[in-house]
Amino acid sequence: MKRRAFLGLLGSTLAWPRALQALGRELEEGGEADDEAFWSFVREQFLIPGDRIYLNNGTLGPSPSVVVDAVAEHARRVAATFPPGVDWDDLKGSVGRLLGADPQGFVFPRNTTEAMSFVANGLELGPEDEILTTDHEHIGGLCPWELVSARTGAPLRTFSLPVPAESREGLVTLIRGEIGPGTRVLSLSHVTFTTGTRLPVEEVTRICRERGVTFVVDGAHPPGMLRLDLSAWEPEFYASSPHKWLLAPQGTGLLYLGPSWRTRLWPTLASGGWDDLALGAHRLNHLGTFDETRLAGLLSAVEFLGTVGMERVEARARYLRGRLEEGLRSLPGTEVVSPGTEELASAMVSFSMEGIDSLELQRHLSRTASVRTRVIGEYDYGWMRLSTHLYNQPWEVDRVLELLDEVRRRGLS
Repeated sequence: MKRRAFLGLLGSTLAWPRALQALGRELEEGGEADDEAFWSFVREQFLIPGDRIYLNNGTLGPSPSVVVDAVAEHARRVAATFPPGVDWDDLKGSVGRLLGADPQGFVFPRNTTEAMSFVANGLELGPEDEILTTDHEHIGGLCPWELVSARTGAPLRTFSLPVPAESREGLVTLIRGEIGPGTRVLSLSHVTFTTGTRLPVEEVTRICRERGVTFVVDGAHPPGMLRLDLSAWEPEFYASSPHKWLLAPQGTGLLYLGPSWRTRLWPTLASGGWDDLALGAHRLNHLGTFDETRLAGLLSAVEFLGTVGMERVEARARYLRGRLEEGLRSLPGTEVVSPGTEELASAMVSFSMEGIDSLELQRHLSRTASVRTRVIGEYDYGWMRLSTHLYNQPWEVDRVLELLDEVRRRGLS
């Protein structure tokens, strides 16, 4: 793989850019989805104990050592009274290249919840303006609309998504049919946290433009999981949590604003320059004093994934998810609720086992083999969700399948 320029940081006094340069040299060759020597080397960049199987990246992604080091170096410099400050151009440029988006559209709140709250509270809505969403939204993407509905009287309507979803065309038809004459805002997940279903946000963006509906995308999962080119469909709003698949520190979020909204959205938090429209979206980054170490970690995380290569990362995560899904579908009494087609699937698989409570199963896996999982208790779904990312290995997937098969045959002990 061709080495990156690292945004001009290679000559700095910080150690993490030099570590990334060395990593890039090691990763110049190979990297196919089943190249275990390559991915074993990638796994060595993480602090995950060898006896722990971590399949809950959809909740929180473990940061590689280079990200941890970037955060620590920044904190030490601040403590020594030499804070380097945030180089906004470097950060926005790096994120923009990874996501295929205009760097000037980025704002960096603490998580998707805060990003969605910025959007919901920044729009002007009234009692006649319907907000439309689904029964597969995370509370971080749903509650901001509940608050706005309660405050303004704007009606909030929810519709159901099929489980499992069968086709992209079917989802487009369903969503198009749910948008009514009074719908002012549509809020959807790009990838649902419940089943890992990829919703057709590109097509929905075009439909919303035609109907004058503001479309807000909860993109908590795709950045760092999937290759993205936001410029190809130019979302109005795209919110995400880099602490998930981008492997950035906790407390890192991002919000992308399309060009027409950079001077129109009301700030939720007001500091100096909040009304300086010449700043565009950047006026929403004026949040007063905040922990800049998280942004140093975010920059390092984005550069880390860029060094590995998002094409490789996505292929590896899909390869492992396919291995996991195939094994789950072969277990009698196991119902996979995630979509079975590649165009709708992501790197998360949700399922249930006949006669087995998912929370009890979660405790069993954690206790007996130090396996970290997620149970989708929201909406009373009760599914177990497993996530696969670049640090996972085939033997981990196989081990979990063995444990599940044992539970199927013998029950929980």
